[in-house]
Amino acid sequence: TGRLLKPSGDAEPGEVAAAFREQARALVDSGPDIIAVETMTDLAEALLAVRAVREVSDDVVLVATLTFEKKTRGFFTVMGNTIQEAAAELAAAGADVVGSNCGNGIENMVEIAREFRATTGMPLAFRPNAGMPQIVGGRILYPETPEFMAVRLPALLEQRPAIIGGCCGTTADHIRAFRKVLSV
Repeated sequence: TGRLLKPSGDAEPGEVAAAFREQARALVDSGPDIIAVETMTDLAEALLAVRAVREVSDDVVLVATLTFEKKTRGFFTVMGNTIQEAAAELAAAGADVVGSNCGNGIENMVEIAREFRATTGMPLAFRPNAGMPQIVGGRILYPETPEFMAVRLPALLEQRPAIIGGCCGTTADHIRAFRKVLSV
C-alpha cells in the first residue's frame, strides 16, 4: 500500500485487508494463473495480502516475495522480519511459493536464497535487481550487466528456485542471458 500499518504508521490493518480483498477479487475474476504479492517490506502487510487472495480463491497459484536488507546479523525486512519468519508465516497463510525480489543485486540474492532454502522445502522465487541504483550524470543506472548477473546465476540455481527473473534495472538482455545459462 505504501503506508505503514499501525502502530508504526497510520494504516488500519482492516482497511488494508479490505483493499487487498477488492484487488484480489478483480484479479481472480480476470482468470490469472498466478498472483504475485511482491516487494513487501512488512511481513504483517504481506500476510494481509496473502490472506485476502486466499479468501477469494484457493485455486490460483500465490507467490509471495519480500524485500530484505543485509545487516550485520543477517537479512531483515525494513520492519525487522527474518527470512525464517517470512517463510513459515507466508506458508501458513496460504502462499504456494515464497522468496524475495528487489532491493538486492544477484550476489546478495544468492545469500537470501540460501537462507530460504535452509529454512523451507517450499517452492522458491527470486528476482534480483541489476544491482543497486546509482545516479550518474543525472541518470539512474544499475551497475550489474547481463553478463555479470548470468555468471552468478548458477549459485542462485543451486537453491532450486521454482521461479527466477529480474526486478529493477533488469532488461530483456538480462533475461536472455539468464535463459542462456538455463539452456546449458
